Amino acid sequence: MSGLFLAAPPAATETETQEREMPPADKQPRSRGDADKSALPVWAEEIRRSYLSAAASVFLVHGVRDDVFFRGEYLPLTAFLHRAFCGDKLTVFYDLAAGITFPSPQDEEQFKTFLKVYQTTERVRVDLRESYRPEVTIPLLQHFLTTRDSAAVIIDYVDKLAPRADERFMSFAHRRLVTILRRWANEPRLLRRNNFAFMLADSLADVSEDLYGRIGGAKPIAQPLPDYDERLAYTNALLTEADDRAAYALALSPEAFATNTDGLTTIQIGRLMQRTAADDQPVTVEHTAEYKRQVIAREIGDLISFMRPKLGLEAVAGVPKQKELLVNTALALREGRTAVVPKGILLVGPPGCGKTFTMECFAHDAGIPFVELRNIFSKYVGSTEANFERVFHYLEAMAPVFVFIDEFDQSYGRRVTSDSDSGVSRRVFGMFNSFLSDESHQGRILFGAATNRPDLIDPSTMRAGRFDMKLPFLLPDAEAREAILRVSLRGLGISDEGIEMAELGERTAGYSGADLKEICCVAQRTAAFEDRQTVEVTDLQFALSDYIAPTAARREEIEYMQLLAVAACTSRSLLPEEYIGQIESGALYRRLRELEYELG
Repeated sequence: MSGLFLAAPPAATETETQEREMPPADKQPRSRGDADKSALPVWAEEIRRSYLSAAASVFLVHGVRDDVFFRGEYLPLTAFLHRAFCGDKLTVFYDLAAGITFPSPQDEEQFKTFLKVYQTTERVRVDLRESYRPEVTIPLLQHFLTTRDSAAVIIDYVDKLAPRADERFMSFAHRRLVTILRRWANEPRLLRRNNFAFMLADSLADVSEDLYGRIGGAKPIAQPLPDYDERLAYTNALLTEADDRAAYALALSPEAFATNTDGLTTIQIGRLMQRTAADDQPVTVEHTAEYKRQVIAREIGDLISFMRPKLGLEAVAGVPKQKELLVNTALALREGRTAVVPKGILLVGPPGCGKTFTMECFAHDAGIPFVELRNIFSKYVGSTEANFERVFHYLEAMAPVFVFIDEFDQSYGRRVTSDSDSGVSRRVFGMFNSFLSDESHQGRILFGAATNRPDLIDPSTMRAGRFDMKLPFLLPDAEAREAILRVSLRGLGISDEGIEMAELGERTAGYSGADLKEICCVAQRTAAFEDRQTVEVTDLQFALSDYIAPTAARREEIEYMQLLAVAACTSRSLLPEEYIGQIESGALYRRLRELEYELG
């Protein structure tokens, strides 16, 4: 039971505090004397500092449930907390399934002695075989922590014991349990007696806010996914073991394997190596990619979608200046010049102008994973915040990564001022904006979004430092339409030889990029239905005369979206000259107000 010594708070004299931190050698318990503090993970070091400074005695550890390296071995989380911090304290484990358990027979015997006194003085009978009942056990543990010196309690799955719920629908027993657990964090006797408690949960958002969300509650401590150095150290430890698992082998270097396993816990890395070892195969890049996809899909697959773009920005036409900016940004990402990479890229413009397709091509050229963030809002209390927390964990572990959000104005970009959903939308809006502007994510987690209604996005999200690159995608002009038609034909394997592309470009005024591609598809179908292998000029002419562009019936609405995109753009060089004059004269904003009135 070796551990790190945690001193009592500085309520005593300076001399007494020094004695607690560094007891004489002949009085040092076996767990306190020679621990190497630098060996603690960052999150565990935060626990140590908080306790020694008397800032907290109750800790809520949340996030990734993973093995933790301590003094030459990897330990489960509960075992690590006991070994690293509890020392010679009488320690009790508790969860709803197993009830009260103990790390050693000695702890069990000492607790039974305490229990006899408790039952006599409090006139309460407690059967340890039924200690899973929280209405009996939680008051018992509170008495244990407040009346006995050098005691520690570790409660696992506290989110099952005190889940987040609307207070209006909580039972009296539920409220009583939450109140008792909250009182621990404000109980001065815990500090005076050199006692503390750990509460463990997979997600902070699943735990009742009363335990941590107000002044004086338990101190939240996030256990993150392992970083590159931790993954590499764990991989090397597995490869050098001399037991029956020594058959582990890699078909790539440990360094490359550590890079490819971002987003996995050490437990999952071990399982991956076990799986391939069982088949007498070394771990390959393909094994790693497929296992990682399965794991992340299982964990948050309903919240994000993995995309595998096949085309780069060479397939984008009609927006040369926007394309040049994105090509340079992709190059900066590949070269690691993160300082010049924006926090977010917002594409604005009418539907059908290639915003989503361009983002896919950009991710392909940047050479980083591309995920699309789905709607993670849930009707269940606390689930939306928990979803966000899980997604943020994995995005940070997968970095560098490109995250795309389509129809951004309908999901994450709008501030909600009412509390019609108990404040969930407002909290999520704040969580998203905070994550988006985090300086540590610069060049590592790049957000891309598309919208045709930037006016519905909150200005705080649109500001520089969040979505600081705003690219207008407007209806193409004649030259751009010709370029889009050529690229669309080439993408369908159709030669444009002998076709007057300039004429087609002139005849398609008001068409979007999606409309132009559809014309090419109609021409291809026409030829195929007539058993011809090649597309002729007559096929394109028929398609052009037959196709009715959806934008034709929505001219005012499309114009409104087009002008909104121009108004949202912050770069003169990206706008056609005609719009610069309208902005400077104020004509653009007057026309926007007219259209807004007409459209209702």
